[in-house]
Amino acid sequence: MRNTISARHCLLLLSALLLAGCSTTRSVMEWQDEAFSGKLDNILVIAAVEEKGRQRAVEDAYVTQFGELAVKAVPGYRLLADEALLSRATIEAAIAGRGIDAVLVTRLLGVEEVKKYQPPSQIEYYRGYHRYYAHAREFSSPGYYIKYKVLTLETNVYDTASQQLIWSMQSESLDSSAPQGVIDEQIALTVERLLARGLLAGPP
Repeated sequence: MRNTISARHCLLLLSALLLAGCSTTRSVMEWQDEAFSGKLDNILVIAAVEEKGRQRAVEDAYVTQFGELAVKAVPGYRLLADEALLSRATIEAAIAGRGIDAVLVTRLLGVEEVKKYQPPSQIEYYRGYHRYYAHAREFSSPGYYIKYKVLTLETNVYDTASQQLIWSMQSESLDSSAPQGVIDEQIALTVERLLARGLLAGPP
Protein backbone atom coordinates (compact mmCIF):
# COMPACT_ATOMS: atom_id res chain seq x y z
CA MET A 1 0.00 0.00 0.00
CA ARG A 2 2.83 2.42 0.79
CA ASN A 3 4.32 1.97 -2.69
CA THR A 4 0.89 2.46 -4.31
CA ILE A 5 0.34 5.82 -2.60
CA SER A 6 3.85 6.96 -3.42
CA ALA A 7 3.45 6.15 -7.10
CA ARG A 8 0.14 8.01 -7.31
CA HIS A 9 1.62 11.09 -5.65
CA CYS A 10 4.50 11.07 -8.11
CA LEU A 11 2.09 11.16 -11.04
CA LEU A 12 0.10 14.01 -9.54
CA LEU A 13 3.25 15.99 -8.80
CA LEU A 14 4.60 15.47 -12.32
CA SER A 15 1.33 16.70 -13.87
CA ALA A 16 1.29 19.77 -11.64
CA LEU A 17 4.86 20.65 -12.50
CA LEU A 18 4.22 20.30 -16.23
CA LEU A 19 1.21 22.61 -16.07
CA ALA A 20 2.60 25.21 -13.69
CA GLY A 21 6.23 25.41 -14.69
CA CYS A 22 6.42 24.47 -18.35
CA SER A 23 3.93 26.70 -20.07
CA THR A 24 3.83 26.14 -23.83
CA THR A 25 2.80 28.42 -26.67
CA ARG A 26 1.98 27.34 -30.21
CA SER A 27 0.67 28.90 -33.38
CA VAL A 28 -2.79 27.69 -34.40
CA MET A 29 -3.32 30.01 -37.40
CA GLU A 30 -0.99 32.13 -39.48
CA TRP A 31 -1.53 34.31 -42.56
CA GLN A 32 0.74 36.48 -44.68
CA ASP A 33 0.13 38.87 -47.56
CA GLU A 34 2.30 37.24 -50.22
CA ALA A 35 2.24 40.44 -52.28
CA PHE A 36 4.23 42.26 -49.60
CA SER A 37 7.97 42.02 -50.22
CA GLY A 38 9.38 44.62 -47.85
CA LYS A 39 11.61 44.18 -44.80
CA LEU A 40 10.50 45.76 -41.53
CA ASP A 41 13.12 47.57 -39.45
CA ASN A 42 11.19 50.17 -37.41
CA ILE A 43 8.09 48.87 -35.63
CA LEU A 44 5.55 50.45 -33.31
CA VAL A 45 4.42 47.82 -30.78
CA ILE A 46 0.94 48.09 -29.28
CA ALA A 47 -0.32 45.67 -26.63
CA ALA A 48 -4.09 46.03 -26.34
CA VAL A 49 -4.14 45.30 -22.61
CA GLU A 50 -6.31 47.13 -20.09
CA GLU A 51 -3.88 46.82 -17.19
CA LYS A 52 -1.24 49.46 -17.87
CA GLY A 53 1.57 47.71 -16.05
CA ARG A 54 1.08 44.55 -18.08
CA GLN A 55 0.78 46.58 -21.28
CA ARG A 56 4.15 48.21 -20.67
CA ALA A 57 5.76 44.88 -19.79
CA VAL A 58 4.57 43.31 -23.06
CA GLU A 59 5.59 46.26 -25.25
CA ASP A 60 9.00 46.61 -23.59
CA ALA A 61 9.65 42.89 -23.97
CA TYR A 62 8.87 43.09 -27.69
CA VAL A 63 11.22 46.06 -28.07
CA THR A 64 14.00 44.11 -26.36
CA GLN A 65 13.50 41.07 -28.59
CA PHE A 66 13.49 43.15 -31.77
CA GLY A 67 16.54 45.07 -30.55
CA GLU A 68 18.53 41.84 -30.30
CA LEU A 69 17.98 41.47 -34.06
CA ALA A 70 19.00 45.07 -34.74
CA VAL A 71 15.38 45.90 -35.58
CA LYS A 72 14.19 49.22 -34.18
CA ALA A 73 10.97 49.18 -32.18
CA VAL A 74 9.03 51.68 -30.09
CA PRO A 75 6.58 50.75 -27.31
CA GLY A 76 3.13 52.16 -27.90
CA TYR A 77 2.84 53.69 -24.44
CA ARG A 78 5.55 56.20 -25.32
CA LEU A 79 3.68 57.61 -28.31
CA LEU A 80 0.01 57.03 -27.49
CA ALA A 81 -1.63 58.75 -24.54
CA ASP A 82 -3.32 56.46 -22.04
CA GLU A 83 -6.74 57.82 -22.92
CA ALA A 84 -6.17 57.69 -26.68
CA LEU A 85 -8.38 55.34 -28.66
CA LEU A 86 -6.58 53.00 -31.03
CA SER A 87 -7.96 54.53 -34.22
CA ARG A 88 -6.20 55.03 -37.53
CA ALA A 89 -6.07 58.78 -36.94
CA THR A 90 -4.41 58.59 -33.52
CA ILE A 91 -1.84 56.05 -34.68
CA GLU A 92 -1.02 58.01 -37.85
CA ALA A 93 -0.53 61.16 -35.78
CA ALA A 94 1.72 59.31 -33.32
CA ILE A 95 4.05 57.83 -35.94
CA ALA A 96 4.22 60.83 -38.29
CA GLY A 97 7.83 61.71 -39.13
CA ARG A 98 9.32 58.88 -37.08
CA GLY A 99 10.23 56.51 -39.92
CA ILE A 100 8.03 53.72 -38.53
CA ASP A 101 7.26 51.23 -41.28
CA ALA A 102 4.99 48.80 -39.41
CA VAL A 103 2.58 48.61 -36.50
CA LEU A 104 2.34 45.40 -34.46
CA VAL A 105 -0.84 44.97 -32.40
CA THR A 106 -1.28 42.06 -30.01
CA ARG A 107 -4.36 41.27 -27.94
CA LEU A 108 -6.02 38.52 -25.93
CA LEU A 109 -8.93 36.95 -27.81
CA GLY A 110 -10.22 34.71 -25.06
CA VAL A 111 -9.60 32.36 -22.16
CA GLU A 112 -10.92 28.79 -22.13
CA GLU A 113 -10.97 26.63 -19.02
CA VAL A 114 -10.15 23.04 -19.87
CA LYS A 115 -10.89 20.05 -17.68
CA LYS A 116 -9.01 16.94 -18.76
CA TYR A 117 -9.51 13.48 -17.32
CA GLN A 118 -6.44 11.37 -16.68
CA PRO A 119 -7.59 7.72 -16.74
CA PRO A 120 -6.35 5.11 -14.25
CA SER A 121 -2.93 3.71 -14.97
CA GLN A 122 -0.65 0.96 -13.79
CA ILE A 123 2.95 1.40 -12.76
CA GLU A 124 5.42 -1.46 -12.91
CA TYR A 125 7.83 -1.70 -10.03
CA TYR A 126 10.89 -3.80 -10.78
CA ARG A 127 12.99 -5.44 -8.10
CA GLY A 128 15.98 -7.71 -8.54
CA TYR A 129 19.74 -7.53 -8.91
CA HIS A 130 19.88 -9.43 -12.20
CA ARG A 131 17.75 -8.75 -15.24
CA TYR A 132 17.09 -12.44 -15.85
CA TYR A 133 15.63 -12.85 -12.39
CA ALA A 134 13.79 -9.50 -12.03
CA HIS A 135 10.35 -9.54 -10.50
CA ALA A 136 7.68 -7.10 -11.64
CA ARG A 137 5.03 -5.70 -9.37
CA GLU A 138 2.14 -3.60 -10.64
CA PHE A 139 0.58 -0.71 -8.73
CA SER A 140 -2.56 1.06 -9.88
CA SER A 141 -3.16 4.82 -9.87
CA PRO A 142 -6.82 5.98 -9.86
CA GLY A 143 -8.09 8.43 -12.46
CA TYR A 144 -8.21 12.15 -11.74
CA TYR A 145 -9.02 15.48 -13.41
CA ILE A 146 -6.56 18.20 -14.44
CA LYS A 147 -7.85 21.76 -14.79
CA TYR A 148 -6.02 24.48 -16.66
CA LYS A 149 -6.67 27.57 -18.76
CA VAL A 150 -5.79 28.12 -22.42
CA LEU A 151 -5.17 31.70 -23.58
CA THR A 152 -5.87 32.54 -27.23
CA LEU A 153 -3.96 35.56 -28.53
CA GLU A 154 -3.95 37.40 -31.83
CA THR A 155 -0.99 39.34 -33.22
CA ASN A 156 -1.33 41.49 -36.35
CA VAL A 157 1.30 43.45 -38.27
CA TYR A 158 0.27 46.37 -40.51
CA ASP A 159 2.35 48.12 -43.17
CA THR A 160 2.21 51.87 -42.48
CA ALA A 161 2.73 52.82 -46.14
CA SER A 162 -0.31 50.92 -47.43
CA GLN A 163 -2.12 50.75 -44.06
CA GLN A 164 -2.87 47.12 -44.87
CA LEU A 165 -2.56 43.96 -42.81
CA ILE A 166 0.52 42.03 -43.96
CA TRP A 167 0.79 39.28 -41.33
CA SER A 168 -1.43 37.74 -38.69
CA MET A 169 -1.13 34.91 -36.17
CA GLN A 170 -3.39 33.34 -33.60
CA SER A 171 -1.65 31.42 -30.86
CA GLU A 172 -2.52 29.44 -27.77
CA SER A 173 -0.71 29.45 -24.45
CA LEU A 174 -1.19 27.48 -21.28
CA ASP A 175 -1.91 29.86 -18.44
CA SER A 176 0.54 29.55 -15.57
CA SER A 177 1.49 31.09 -12.27
CA ALA A 178 4.28 32.99 -14.05
CA PRO A 179 2.62 35.48 -16.48
CA GLN A 180 6.00 36.82 -17.64
CA GLY A 181 6.89 33.35 -18.87
CA VAL A 182 3.78 33.28 -21.05
CA ILE A 183 4.62 36.75 -22.38
CA ASP A 184 8.19 35.74 -23.21
CA GLU A 185 7.05 32.60 -25.02
CA GLN A 186 4.46 34.50 -27.05
CA ILE A 187 6.98 37.16 -28.09
CA ALA A 188 9.65 34.59 -28.95
CA LEU A 189 7.15 32.73 -31.15
CA THR A 190 6.08 35.94 -32.89
CA VAL A 191 9.64 37.01 -33.65
CA GLU A 192 10.52 33.49 -34.79
CA ARG A 193 7.60 33.40 -37.24
CA LEU A 194 8.29 36.90 -38.58
CA LEU A 195 11.89 35.87 -39.25
CA ALA A 196 10.80 32.63 -40.89
CA ARG A 197 8.43 34.60 -43.14
CA GLY A 198 11.25 36.94 -44.16
CA LEU A 199 9.50 40.04 -42.84
CA LEU A 200 12.22 41.37 -40.55
CA ALA A 201 15.26 43.27 -41.81
CA GLY A 202 17.50 41.75 -39.13
CA PRO A 203 21.17 42.57 -38.56
CA PRO A 204 23.14 44.01 -41.51
